[in-house]
Amino acid sequence: MNNSSKMPSIDAHTVTTYPKAKLQHAEIVRLNIIEAAAAIMQEFGPEAVTIRRVAQKMECPTKVIYNLFGSKEGLAKELFLEGCKLLAASFQEVPEQVDIKQYLHELGQAYWDFSQNYTSYYMVMFGGAFSEFKPEEESLLAIGTALQQVITIITKAIEQGIITEKDPILVVNLVWASLHGIIHLYLGGHIINKETAKALYDRSVSNLIHTFFRSDN
Repeated sequence: MNNSSKMPSIDAHTVTTYPKAKLQHAEIVRLNIIEAAAAIMQEFGPEAVTIRRVAQKMECPTKVIYNLFGSKEGLAKELFLEGCKLLAASFQEVPEQVDIKQYLHELGQAYWDFSQNYTSYYMVMFGGAFSEFKPEEESLLAIGTALQQVITIITKAIEQGIITEKDPILVVNLVWASLHGIIHLYLGGHIINKETAKALYDRSVSNLIHTFFRSDN
């Protein structure tokens, strides 16, 4: 009996060519290297991230990392971009609220939590942890994407007339600079007590919201 009708057709399968498979393999290796560097950074700090140490963790020659990233600066850029994704995810986890003031308070809390839970990433993004790395256009665009949720809610408040300033980017940058200043002072050891730093941070969030919102709102 001929059972060929029950056999799967070759045409039903997607054939992965060697060049495509090679590219897929390289991408998997690249992502694993980024994860290895991130693990070292989170456990030991950014200064512990070297090409040699990442290669040791990956059990691969340093040449593999150089071929994929070009330099430590290239690896630092990938960590920067990964940090931007984590920050964006932190903001996205905050449920949208009708009360815009409360919503901004919660987003401010999310930013503080990110700086504490992902301190090494925060220092790569905003603290100059890698002297070799200077953010260029792609990295700066990634920061803008990470802050998009905050920009959107500020824009909405301006459109509703409850914030008098007309430039949402200016508002976001003024708020960001103020809150970053407190976090950076704390992470740099200039504010020794965490509770003191958090109290200053919370007070700053409240003061900034009060400053930008109209008094009748």
